[in-house]
Amino acid sequence: MHFVLKYFVAILLWQSLSFAETYDLPLLLINTKGVSIPQDPKVDAVLHVVDQGVNSPADSVNGFSTKIGIEIRGQTSASFDKKSYGIETRDSVGGSMDVALLGLPEGDDWVLHGPFIDKTLIRNALAHFLYRSTGRYSSRSRFVEVFLNNEYQGVYLLLEKIKRGKNRQNLTKLTKADTTGDALTGSYIFRIDKSDNINAEGFLSSDNLQIVYHYPKKEDMMPQQETYLQGAINKFENLMDASHWNDPNTGYSTLLDVDAAVDYVMHEEITKNTDAYICSFYMFKQRDSEGGKISLGPPWDFNLAFGAVNYSGGMETNGWQIELNISAGNYKVPPWLLKLWGDTAFQDRFKARWVELRSSVWHSSYIDAYMDSLSVLLANASERNFDRWPILGSASCVNLGTGGFSYNFCFNGYSEPTWEQEITHVRTWFKERMAWIDSEFGFVEPATPVVTTILPEFQNGVPEAPSYHIVGESLVLNSAKGGRLVLRNLQGQIIWSGNVAAGVVSVQLPRGLHGTLWVASLNGTKASFVFRKR
Repeated sequence: MHFVLKYFVAILLWQSLSFAETYDLPLLLINTKGVSIPQDPKVDAVLHVVDQGVNSPADSVNGFSTKIGIEIRGQTSASFDKKSYGIETRDSVGGSMDVALLGLPEGDDWVLHGPFIDKTLIRNALAHFLYRSTGRYSSRSRFVEVFLNNEYQGVYLLLEKIKRGKNRQNLTKLTKADTTGDALTGSYIFRIDKSDNINAEGFLSSDNLQIVYHYPKKEDMMPQQETYLQGAINKFENLMDASHWNDPNTGYSTLLDVDAAVDYVMHEEITKNTDAYICSFYMFKQRDSEGGKISLGPPWDFNLAFGAVNYSGGMETNGWQIELNISAGNYKVPPWLLKLWGDTAFQDRFKARWVELRSSVWHSSYIDAYMDSLSVLLANASERNFDRWPILGSASCVNLGTGGFSYNFCFNGYSEPTWEQEITHVRTWFKERMAWIDSEFGFVEPATPVVTTILPEFQNGVPEAPSYHIVGESLVLNSAKGGRLVLRNLQGQIIWSGNVAAGVVSVQLPRGLHGTLWVASLNGTKASFVFRKR
């Protein structure tokens, strides 16, 4: 009887919704029981997850569900009509609980990023993909569509929140008992960021930078730990002011992970993130016994990247963002970073790494393939999103200011009339950006990548996700369950389909696929695998 009632209620809910009857992205159905969601604290809610390939809100009766806490995320972005949310997955008594949402590794803290300024919908996904391609951690993600209290909210990106843990930034745990010796030296995560009350969240460094404690939070830190971390950061800043700051034996390389710094700065530069270096600038420090150096990263927040805005040189494809970025009071590019940027030894490593990445995982063919995969994945959902939020062709604006003074600030230095043109605009901008950096270093991209793996990522977080690679004229598939394999062109037309067994299976590719892009999916799950057959 309980199941019948539950099913009947779900059918009534589904029939009350005015949008599409079926959806080709996973659905997240959130119910706060009518309670408004504040910026803080989180309020109780229930999350239903529907991920069956072709989805309907009525399928929630068979989907996964969990208790959550939810709050609005962001500062300026909290003023937009389409909100972003922070979510904590919880157990039956309200405690935090690790959950593997949509096949992403287990965690208890998640971000539901609602692209609003970013009318491509893909800027954050693209940025994190590029950083992960370097071999370093960056938040993994799934595109979803969200219903909040029965109302359709559009396309969202479910992201892992930056945290310490084996499935996130993999650092040794720091407990309140770790107040002496090597245990006191790590691990810490901190960031340069905006703060209304820095003393309540962190401290001002020697360079007058706002350092916000991220892990552990200030309220969870022992006095010895605060003192140690402040001392470690100030020691580095003071070293960068010393006469021997760039000495190869006694300078910055003794306290800073230089290779990590190269990758982080290079990533901020290729994305031309106008928030780069002045806010959401994460760093971490491991224990001394595990390296102990300050490391830049992981990266975060790319709403204003990839040519999105017309201030701070954001729309231009030329110019180094580190040299263009605004400085105002505590919001400034760290002086030590500008000094590092000007160091010949750092620039030599920067150029060598650029050649390595552009010849392999940042090759244009891989980036094109990834963007094509997102274009296919979001083709239908983007229409639903912009039916819900009809903002194409116009800038996104918000009233800013305090103390009775406000002004209307508009983002988007350009506005294309369609989503497809937004994607084309960003693709063109990004290629021009990469070409400008190539020219700065006298580098010519090879015709083909120096590695042979086609799109080394994107299993898109699917549980027991199959792996795909090309061998000669065949697609080699390795999956735990097997099932129905479908190959589609970028217009969504089926070019091959058939059943495949579990394990390693070789599929002879149809003729005529040379030089084309296509998508493979298994068992109806649109997993966004895109290959270029060579």
